[in-house]
Amino acid sequence: MIVDITVAKQILKTAKAILLIDWPSPDVPRALVDAGFTVYGYSPNRYSVAELVDDGTGTKKMIFRKLDDHPGSVDIVNVFRPEEELEGIVKEHVLPLGAKTLWLHPPVASAWARSYAGQNHLAFVEGIDIAEIAGTLAV
Repeated sequence: MIVDITVAKQILKTAKAILLIDWPSPDVPRALVDAGFTVYGYSPNRYSVAELVDDGTGTKKMIFRKLDDHPGSVDIVNVFRPEEELEGIVKEHVLPLGAKTLWLHPPVASAWARSYAGQNHLAFVEGIDIAEIAGTLAV
């Protein structure tokens, strides 16, 4: 199912855990953490979880703490990687982690991913910045 901004907002309202496969700026994980999500990151061969820690001056700094294993499950996999990597990402992360939504961070777009999501009952979002939507939900 390909979604519009209203449905994208609803998807975020019901989600709890998001896996980021790369992101364009530190604002993306920060906006998601600020909105109350558990945010995981993935870099080659390792998962991590985002946390806000006091930097000693009263300011909260974003860090990613390495996990020993993959997250148990996630609701959304948000991807900021080239189209040619998407099939591998779906097979290695979206399916094994039970994600219900594949979200491509702009400007990433993919006819293959759109078709795959539709055939496999995944919600599919592209052309919508997840951080911008999360900012409207922040507590």
